[in-house]
Amino acid sequence: MTAEKVLEALGNVQEPDLGNDIVTLKMVKDLTIDGNYVSFTVVLTTPACPMKDHIKNACINAVRLLVNKDATVKVNFTANTTSQRKDSRETLPKVKNIIAVVSGKGGVGKSTVAANFAMALARGGASVGLMDADIYGPSVPIMFGVRGERPKMMAGGENGKGLIVPLEKFGIKLMSIGLLVDEKMPWSGAGRWRAVRSASS
Repeated sequence: MTAEKVLEALGNVQEPDLGNDIVTLKMVKDLTIDGNYVSFTVVLTTPACPMKDHIKNACINAVRLLVNKDATVKVNFTANTTSQRKDSRETLPKVKNIIAVVSGKGGVGKSTVAANFAMALARGGASVGLMDADIYGPSVPIMFGVRGERPKMMAGGENGKGLIVPLEKFGIKLMSIGLLVDEKMPWSGAGRWRAVRSASS
């Protein structure tokens, strides 16, 4: 096997949405060959690409049918995730995109939508963090089965302050006011304000 022959074979693999082959689209990188073993990375347009398995199977079949029927083919995936952020990025500088799920009324399903949205993105290959900022009745800890757990602290924050390490469940990093305060904390009037100050101090 040679790199030229492998790339020629992969030129028969079409990207369904873009209407061209993955070699012409420059989606193939890090190609390595060692005997019958070949490995390469396909750069997707999004980590949540629904055609990922289709592209993987097409790549494996192309190499085995057109280059070496005994080849062991390892297809890795990455994605060029674009960012729509237009702020200065002073806050959360490493986060490419922020999706806010909000409503002025309680009990309409904000947490349910946010949790399912996060799960769908994570299963599609995205790196996801879910911040539950509902101080009236945070439900994300219940939805993710981490009720009663507490995040850990680690050194390294600015001005000598520690950093809160989020919990992780189902591949999603989680943070919620419900993980920082006691469930019996009063959530009305001054009690709610004391809870917020306690969690942030």
